[in-house]
Amino acid sequence: MTMRRLGLAALAAAVVVTGGGCAKAITGTPVATPGEAGKGMVPADLLTTTCREYLTMDVVTRREVIKAIGESGNQLVAMNPELWAGVAGALCGFVDPSAPVKDVVMGQGIR
Repeated sequence: MTMRRLGLAALAAAVVVTGGGCAKAITGTPVATPGEAGKGMVPADLLTTTCREYLTMDVVTRREVIKAIGESGNQLVAMNPELWAGVAGALCGFVDPSAPVKDVVMGQGIR
C-alpha cells in the first residue's frame, strides 16, 4: 500500500510541476515572425511564379497565384483553389526551387 501511495504522490508532483509552467503569463508586445511582416512581393505574371517565390508568399498571394493557374485553363485547380494552394505549397517543398508552380501543380515539375 505504501508503494502505491508513493507512486501516486510522485505522479501528483509531476502533474503540479509540469502544469505550473503553463500558468506564467508572457509579457511584452507580440512581434511578427521575420519575413512575414507585410505583404510579399508579387511577380508581374502570376503564371511564372517559381516555387522559391511561392514559398515566401503569404496565404492571400498564394491563392492569387493558384487562381491565375486555374483561370489559365486548368479546370481542376479552378474548382478548388484553396485546396490547391496547400497542395502546391507541399509539393514545392520537394521540387527544385526554380520550378514554376504551374508546372508543379500540373505534375510536370516532379522528377
